[in-house]
Amino acid sequence: MKKYLITWFIFTSSWVIGADQPQVVVNVSNIKQLKGNIRVAFYKKGSAFPKEGSISYAKEIKVSKLGEMSLSFMDIPYGEYAIAVFQDKNLNQKIDKNLVGYPTEPFGFSKNFKPKFSEPEFSDCNIMISPTNNTFTIKLID
Repeated sequence: MKKYLITWFIFTSSWVIGADQPQVVVNVSNIKQLKGNIRVAFYKKGSAFPKEGSISYAKEIKVSKLGEMSLSFMDIPYGEYAIAVFQDKNLNQKIDKNLVGYPTEPFGFSKNFKPKFSEPEFSDCNIMISPTNNTFTIKLID
């Protein structure tokens, strides 16, 4: 009987613990050079998107192949977010920009939003992390 109770407790505990934090996968495509790291940042609704100091969750991975790479997150609760991605080719941990402020390293946003003259607004890139779909593909702009 104890064995069954322990098994039940472990099963229900892991279900409750993971209930608000699903696996989230970000596929980054259009990687054209084997240089540097891919950096992915999640911004919660209400944050100063896409400012560096307002990142809620982030991860980076060394570029190991051309084309597409995936990053998995296990610590992001359900909710509304915007995602910003860039390829830090020179490993200086920031996105390099030209004189007018346009990125000189490949970058992208959730919903594959392409900014024209200024940084995007949160509403341009907002996505929902929910029980049904937590895989997002972002194509780098270079």
